[in-house]
Amino acid sequence: MSIASHWKQFLWGLGVILTLCVITMPHEAYAAGTAGGGLPYESALTRLRASITGPVAFTLSLIGIVGAAGVLIFGGELTGFLRMMVFLVLLIAILVGAQNVLTTLFAAGAEIAWSGEGTALMAASHPGFVRLS
Repeated sequence: MSIASHWKQFLWGLGVILTLCVITMPHEAYAAGTAGGGLPYESALTRLRASITGPVAFTLSLIGIVGAAGVLIFGGELTGFLRMMVFLVLLIAILVGAQNVLTTLFAAGAEIAWSGEGTALMAASHPGFVRLS
């Protein structure tokens, strides 16, 4: 048996195996039913995330930014510790407010779900932007 015929048989066998793999693969992939494992602290963390990104937190972050900027501009001589605390308040206020500002500017991603043949349901991050096409 020559080397060429050996390679030919090997490639035929590989082709048959790949063809069987493609034929037997499922047409749809199903994701897990839940995103998390149902741990006891997940609901508390979800409520904390909603509190940090809500309208009250956004308003407090704007007040913190204005207040910290005012202290830095008009505060005169500040001790090192007080100056560090003002910068810390400014940083936290910017981090909390940035999520809301970016969501407002770039409208966080849309979810597209197929609801039937030829019909797609598109729901954006804002409930007012629901469209059937």
